[in-house]
Amino acid sequence: MTVAFGIYVGCSSCCIAVNKDGKFEVVANAAGDRVTPAIVAYHDMEVVTGLAAKQGMIRHAANTIQNVLRVVGTTEDEGQGQPCGGSGSGGMCRPNWEGGQARYSVQRGDKTVQVTADEVITHIFSLLKEIAIAHTSEPELPVVICVPAWSSENTVAVVKKAAKKATFNVQATVSQPAAAVLAYGLADDNKQNAYVVVLHCGGTTVVGSVVEIAGGLLTLKESITSSSVAGDSLTNVLVQHFAKEFYTKYKGDPLENRRSRRKLYNASENCKHVLSTMNTSQVYVESLWEGVDFSTTLSRARFDGLVAGTLTAFLQLAREAVQRSGLTEAQISKVILSGGSAKIPRLQQLVGDAFSKADLLCSLPPDEVLAAGASMEAALLLGQSTHASVASSLVPALATSIFCKILGSESNECVFSRGTPTHSRQMLSQALPTPAPANCTVVIYEAEELVEDPQEEAVLTQIDVTNLTQDSKLLRLDFHLKSDGSLHVVLQETHAKINRTFIIESGRS
Repeated sequence: MTVAFGIYVGCSSCCIAVNKDGKFEVVANAAGDRVTPAIVAYHDMEVVTGLAAKQGMIRHAANTIQNVLRVVGTTEDEGQGQPCGGSGSGGMCRPNWEGGQARYSVQRGDKTVQVTADEVITHIFSLLKEIAIAHTSEPELPVVICVPAWSSENTVAVVKKAAKKATFNVQATVSQPAAAVLAYGLADDNKQNAYVVVLHCGGTTVVGSVVEIAGGLLTLKESITSSSVAGDSLTNVLVQHFAKEFYTKYKGDPLENRRSRRKLYNASENCKHVLSTMNTSQVYVESLWEGVDFSTTLSRARFDGLVAGTLTAFLQLAREAVQRSGLTEAQISKVILSGGSAKIPRLQQLVGDAFSKADLLCSLPPDEVLAAGASMEAALLLGQSTHASVASSLVPALATSIFCKILGSESNECVFSRGTPTHSRQMLSQALPTPAPANCTVVIYEAEELVEDPQEEAVLTQIDVTNLTQDSKLLRLDFHLKSDGSLHVVLQETHAKINRTFIIESGRS
């Protein structure tokens, strides 16, 4: 039994999926959660990672590090423009750059210690390794890592190095949009061309991407990233709402000190997650301000009204990516939502309305989609005798789709769609007219889309099939697109014992 893992590491959270025999399962951490905070806290005698680090942020803010992925592999000039968190990150440990590398100053006992961003992210992978080893008895942990679409080559290199330090056997990395497409198996059909929008709504960024699927090959046409609106923007809206409500009741400002602000941020974040699945959420914060407890209730309808403008900004990013790709909303056939904030029902409704002709795919939990897609890629790579881990590659492919039609019948199907890479194979069973004629003609032609009457210049070849019998029902055609661009076709009909082979030389497609 082959076991492979897929990991998604983002700025605010991480997730791991295991793939056994072609089926994936997102696995839980020790606390029973399937999504783990990407947070690391340095204490006097130990390093705490994940949920425990997040829970201790109020007491140990100065020694707690989050959003580390934003700064790994960056220089000082690049890193200074990176957001390091929302209003809930006040007092959090901030990076500084020494020797071209991001570092953090943390207090460990009586000493101030410098730790690099590379070390911090290695701790995150070490936690994920502990989750992984509970699901396999094999000594190796093969993994594909999904990285954000905005990640630089340096960032990807550091992520791979950190995973290897945590004893993962890194097979490859895959970007967010590709992982989302893989999770839903959209690349399996190599006969259909499709444009897919992937909207990732993370904690610190929103990414709108357009992916073209052609012949089983994925092409990222456009990707736009925004840090001005994200999941923490929604949380901050709730923080301001609850702070105003508290002030109205008690004439005190819970945002005036870091501790109260952090408590209110945590409660607002929890409220946001609850309202993704429930119609109302109870909010309670003990000793929020000068010993005063805060208790309130928020409905989903009220929440939708508060965050309406922010959700519209999320959607606008997807629309902008479509426009930059030179497409219209009507040309999009699928929309995939990923990221924790994509669980919000109102956002799903807005996206569905904007892309009304597309299928909205959110049957998988949005915050688990990317790890699932990475695990699918890991399983594919392990199933190959050899593989190369590369960031991108140039693959020879068809410039125009190829179709096969039997004249006089309704049989007219796509053989290879535009963008199909060489070396590819396809088998079709084409229905003959009823009753079966003694002779028929098969036309193989190229076109942008299926047509009933292909132009003469579009016809690649025309084959006359003779001596068919009354029992003849189907023609079987086996197409083999060679790496040199030639198309080899085997035509068979069992009742008439027809078996013919012919070659269409390269040069047209």
